[in-house]
Amino acid sequence: MGRRRDVQAQVKERDTMIMETARSFMDYPERFDWLKALLVRHGLDAERGTLVELCSVPDQGCWVHYGIWLTSTQCFLRFVADEPYGKRLLEGSGLLEHYEVEDITATTSIAERVPGVGASFGWLALNAMSQLAKVQPRN
Repeated sequence: MGRRRDVQAQVKERDTMIMETARSFMDYPERFDWLKALLVRHGLDAERGTLVELCSVPDQGCWVHYGIWLTSTQCFLRFVADEPYGKRLLEGSGLLEHYEVEDITATTSIAERVPGVGASFGWLALNAMSQLAKVQPRN
């Protein structure tokens, strides 16, 4: 059984993951050409939002990216996108092969305090977007 953490520690861990994901997109935009293509196809601008969740899994011939994009108008969009491998093993090509996008705004809590949970994912994501709006990319 894993070690139980208190609510405050869980919130800090979620907040750190959201900030690291958002900073990665901001600092290394060349790694996310597939996401920029997805956003354009969905009528969105990569400069007007934040990547707040991402999990990438190698599959047969491609990376499958699961994530959540937060728009500047505070819409939460869950996506699944397939990116074919590049020339080297397990390297992404930057191309978008297949994708699905779902608006999950209505079901995403943005409450600052949720009993037993602490700050909601939505609140942490909005806070991260606000903080990063004041920061310049590292590259």
